[in-house]
Amino acid sequence: MTGAILILEQMDAGVSFYHDADERAYFEWLVRIPCVASVQGDGVKGLVVRLKRRPGQDDLRQFLALGHRYGLDMRKFAKFETEANRHWFRDPKMYWFKRVFGSYPKPT
Repeated sequence: MTGAILILEQMDAGVSFYHDADERAYFEWLVRIPCVASVQGDGVKGLVVRLKRRPGQDDLRQFLALGHRYGLDMRKFAKFETEANRHWFRDPKMYWFKRVFGSYPKPT
């Protein structure tokens, strides 16, 4: 496993907080995701989230919900697709599908 898969950059790009409590909730949720090792600001790379390990199903679902709620560019989560999670993660009926994978699959 390469180190790049364990890093999420620009986790603050496009995020709007409407109250101090909203901002606090975002960061508290982010650091409570079990696979998250650290969260740190880095000028050019924005908010950088380093992971302890590849996200499991619940971790990934939390990232998807967080990304949806706060309007993140969710394409960064596509790298977490595996053979084991493909059946639910790449389901075109799910609310995140288009924002993560870009388009719906063509019928065969």
